[in-house]
Amino acid sequence: MREYKSFKEIDRDLKLLKLQKEIDKERILLNYNQTKESLSPKRLLKSAAGSIFKNALILKGATKVLGFIGDKWK
Repeated sequence: MREYKSFKEIDRDLKLLKLQKEIDKERILLNYNQTKESLSPKRLLKSAAGSIFKNALILKGATKVLGFIGDKWK
């Protein structure tokens, strides 16, 4: 526990704590808004569509490679 030697030190620390509290509050609000935006139906659909498209491309490429390798073993 800290020992203070003057009211000036106490006031300084109280101001710092108040500022830190405001910063933390703004961070929480920012994180909340970012989370809310990332979970919006539009964003979720866009993300899902992108994942499906990406997986389809990977599957198509893998199928071609595996088909090519399979043809060499015949």
